[in-house]
Amino acid sequence: MDGSQRIAWAATALLTVHIAGCDSGPPTAGTKVTFATVCDKANEDRRVALDGYLDFPSQFKGKDVTIMMRLRAAPFATENVIGASVKLGTGPNHVEKPPRSFTSKDLKVTTNDGKTVGYADRVRVSGRMYYPLPTANVEFKCGLDKTLIESARAASK
Repeated sequence: MDGSQRIAWAATALLTVHIAGCDSGPPTAGTKVTFATVCDKANEDRRVALDGYLDFPSQFKGKDVTIMMRLRAAPFATENVIGASVKLGTGPNHVEKPPRSFTSKDLKVTTNDGKTVGYADRVRVSGRMYYPLPTANVEFKCGLDKTLIESARAASK
């Protein structure tokens, strides 16, 4: 192989690795787990599904395009809180940007089927389970990214 062929081969290999690591298509449903088992090592990098209640973090930056929501077993529960990465916006699987000074009552999440739910509505969140970096200052042991948000009632059918 000459120099230009090596460069072309390397560029193709790099592009293939990059594409394989990217999301392709919409998020999919995960395997149902519980709050007690979601953070088990066996679930790392797997798509899991968890029923619960979404809430805002105590704060986030106005420039963020994604918010690390809190997924709780019950509204305002403080034990076994899980992080759930949700994009800001009004489309499916998005959370509407709240006002500057917000409360849980300002929560408006659009589910994958286009319905709007709030903090008191039970949802099923599917996502890839991961562990936050040890240096991250977060109150949850594990998080879900690449999330699919469904009404818990619709997901149970």
